[in-house]
Amino acid sequence: MKDAVARFYWDQLGESNRVLDLGCGEGTIGALKPGNREVHGLEISPALVARLEGYASASVWNLDDAAPWPFADGQFDGVVAKDILEHLQRPWQTVAEIGRVLRPGGVVIVSVICHRSHRLWSDYTHVRGFTEASARRLFSDAGFVVEKQWRMGGVPWSARLEAIHLVPRVLAIPLFNWLWTSSYELRARKPEKHVCSRQ
Repeated sequence: MKDAVARFYWDQLGESNRVLDLGCGEGTIGALKPGNREVHGLEISPALVARLEGYASASVWNLDDAAPWPFADGQFDGVVAKDILEHLQRPWQTVAEIGRVLRPGGVVIVSVICHRSHRLWSDYTHVRGFTEASARRLFSDAGFVVEKQWRMGGVPWSARLEAIHLVPRVLAIPLFNWLWTSSYELRARKPEKHVCSRQ
């Protein structure tokens, strides 16, 4: 993940102090955490986990395993799931676990590969693609409130000029969307628990 993208994600996470980074890769989210935020990670590659810096904890974990993650219910204020759900056989299982470990009112930032064949199948480890509607439905069916959705992609010079926040606007233009959109992203929130009163 590019540094500019990680900073953009931190902006999307808002005041989340304890964050889970799924498929943390090179660890950019942990390395660029603002202030004293606490970041934990799950990553399938032992070699990458061994090199992570800035993480309170990081575990080798296959997100396709059915076992519950090694975290307590409601432990996190925020979760980042960048470019992982398209690699999973059962992404709905991962979304359910996100819901379990996220506190009520917590935020999840998600990026999934778009359904275009040249984007989707250029990586042999992809098992599925998503449309904007299917990405939204995956989270809304799991009880999340999808607050916003946008397109991302390799718009030339956007990272170098620290203009990642402009990419969704650029990709709203049909020609640029066709040229550069590679993923659909969304920000969703776990609803606050409501206490029903008896009458």
